[in-house]
Amino acid sequence: MKQNQEQPVQSTVTNTKDLYSKKKHNSPRHEDKYGKRLKLKWSVLMILFSMMLLISVYFLTPYSKIDTLTVQGSNEVLDQEIIESSEIQSGQSLWETYLEREAISQKVKESLPQVESIELNISGLNQLNFAVSEYQTVALLIKNDQYYKVLENGAVLEEANPNTNGGLPIMRNFNDSEVLEQMMAEYNTLSTSVQAMISEVEWVESERNSLLIKAYMNNGNEILASIPSFSERMQHYPQLVKAVKGENGLFDLEAGAYFIPFASEDEQSYDEENQVDLNETSE
Repeated sequence: MKQNQEQPVQSTVTNTKDLYSKKKHNSPRHEDKYGKRLKLKWSVLMILFSMMLLISVYFLTPYSKIDTLTVQGSNEVLDQEIIESSEIQSGQSLWETYLEREAISQKVKESLPQVESIELNISGLNQLNFAVSEYQTVALLIKNDQYYKVLENGAVLEEANPNTNGGLPIMRNFNDSEVLEQMMAEYNTLSTSVQAMISEVEWVESERNSLLIKAYMNNGNEILASIPSFSERMQHYPQLVKAVKGENGLFDLEAGAYFIPFASEDEQSYDEENQVDLNETSE
């Protein structure tokens, strides 16, 4: 006898999450969102492509090349010297040159010691501008009968200066650069009014004082002083002149404050017998 064996009914189980995702994917809202996303991607690609195309075209035009070079802020250094030392010429790539601005600035400063700082800036479409600041010339060093500019930082330019005018003091016998730097550091701390009174400064190195100097004043007086204390003592010079009632002579300010009048204005020899201790007169 055959037995009827019931076969199990196979039922299909539907995952509701998959079904929901499928319906959502096929929904008009999803298709619209997908379309917007696709348009956005194409828009970004088109913008990037357009920018690359414009940049490529720009570098093919004359606007990407240097047209003119200008210099601002220079007083003593010639504009042409700055341009020539930079080795920049019209027609060079504007942006390649601008990216090399630090190296170019360093090159100019090494070539022209009077240039303290220099900045390169793009002006207009294709103009390059040099913004320059300089070390001021504060004195002239006489050497081998020629005059050389002495800058405020104590540096001496190698090129002889044909112009000795301008009211700048003359530095004599300063054959040691370190001593000259010390002297200029003291000179720079003086007030402009006292600086204007000095005509010449001579290094008169002696056995007892290797930093002894003599300053020749515009009013005919002479000053004997030591470089380390020069600025401190020279600030009192206007008061010392008043104390001797305008008489000409030698002011010895090396250790104290003594005045030795000239026996004769023509010969300017010192009348040491009539020297005055200015420390006593000020008490």
